[in-house]
Amino acid sequence: MAEKRKKAEVVQEEVPVIQDPDLVEGITRTGIKFKIDKRIKDDARVMLYLTQMQNKSLDVFRQSEALFSLLELMFGTQDGLKVFMNEVAAHHNGVADIPSLIQELTDLFSSINLKNS
Repeated sequence: MAEKRKKAEVVQEEVPVIQDPDLVEGITRTGIKFKIDKRIKDDARVMLYLTQMQNKSLDVFRQSEALFSLLELMFGTQDGLKVFMNEVAAHHNGVADIPSLIQELTDLFSSINLKNS
């Protein structure tokens, strides 16, 4: 039976957690703490969405489409998406704008060292 991918999550509270070898924890430059399935770095869809999000020659709607596709892939549920967007807003003067969401995701992936892990 195929193993289900663990979804990424934004960590809101400090609670003792049992270490999971498939998860990596990190923090973005603005202070958003997260846990993410470290196997996500091997998913080609992630690289496609990240590339599209950061492609300045694409219009904001195409970049946004890639952003939300990536968020859906990572967080899966609407609750996970809301938590992440609310955390981004809390760290960006109350607004979860597209550039802030892209920057936080870029920081998230940079912090788990996509190229060398």
